Amino acid sequence: MPLDRYMAKLRLYVMLQNIANGLGQPFISFLAAVNGAEGPLLGVVSSANSFFWGIIQLPLSYSKANAGRLLLIGNIVLGLFWAMLGAIGGINPVLYTAIYIVITLLNGVISFAWLLVMESLSKGSRGRTLAEYSFFGSIGGLAATLAAGLFIGRSYAAASYVFYITAAILMINAINVVGISIEERPRLPGPSAPPRFYLVTTLFAMTWSFAWPLFPLAQVYVFNMTATNVAIISVIAGSSTLMLQRRIGSIVDRHRRLMMFLGRLGLVTFPLAYALSPNVYWLYVANVMAGFTNSVSNTAYMAYLFDNARDRNKAIGMYNAVYGGGTLLGSVMGGWVSAAIIPYLGMRKSLDLLFTADAAARASVAVLYLTLNDNQLKPTAAAVIKP
Repeated sequence: MPLDRYMAKLRLYVMLQNIANGLGQPFISFLAAVNGAEGPLLGVVSSANSFFWGIIQLPLSYSKANAGRLLLIGNIVLGLFWAMLGAIGGINPVLYTAIYIVITLLNGVISFAWLLVMESLSKGSRGRTLAEYSFFGSIGGLAATLAAGLFIGRSYAAASYVFYITAAILMINAINVVGISIEERPRLPGPSAPPRFYLVTTLFAMTWSFAWPLFPLAQVYVFNMTATNVAIISVIAGSSTLMLQRRIGSIVDRHRRLMMFLGRLGLVTFPLAYALSPNVYWLYVANVMAGFTNSVSNTAYMAYLFDNARDRNKAIGMYNAVYGGGTLLGSVMGGWVSAAIIPYLGMRKSLDLLFTADAAARASVAVLYLTLNDNQLKPTAAAVIKP
């Protein structure tokens, strides 16, 4: 297959994948809250796409599974479960959560395979290459999220049709991945990455995810939002990311450790916005900041991992496993604490207190990224792919 055709196939894959993700993913926690999920159950839903997505990658990192085959089979089965969520997920919150957990496990399999492709493709220019493919992914997801939000509105049963369309797009993309492969490189003995990096990742994941079950509670019970409002927030964040992604990717290649710190520090914006905003329009303004934080998240941390690990398969698996474990712990804790204090302080006062505390915790842990050592490679045009 000619190289330009192969690269076009990769861009089409990431665009279709993000259209599918953009249709259903932004509304999962919001719809769970609407359907009655609360406390630790809402914490599980909010963190599932991090914890189960990450934990499945640890055993995969020890396997010799072919990346192209994982993408093909993973997308087919994932499509089936999105259709199942549309058909029977609305029966009760527990069933909804169970089906969604399987979806997140499959997302983890697909993500692991895609990261292997990207690791091979981005060698020597990590930030720039990762940013380019995140850019194409952002294009795919923005319109899908807005269209889905407008379609659902307050007619929450309409979400089933969105899930069916998501399933159909994933099936189509399974056909597109035929022919995607990578050149296998020797897996060198040695550490998967500096242990301190995993520790800092775990600590930050806990502080970051603590607020995740609080956001849908605030959306439903404080700001009285609809699915359209949720979609507008996602589109503002995505549009901002689209404008900054490539520029941030280049800066990451030059000042990676500083950008890792600033990317995490910028995440204090969102809990503070929910604590201080008098209405949803202030939340719209605050989510412009997501362009910066998303752009750094899409590039810097995985680029650091690729350049500071000898066995990159194990590094990807370990990173996503500790990240997922930290998000589950933090999110369930956030759900449990909110359920414990809301009956005493009321919804708004409790959430404002917890959002403010979480912002302080995020800022404190972000400083730890400045303490990491970084064996950054010089940018080159090298890439190892097998079209």
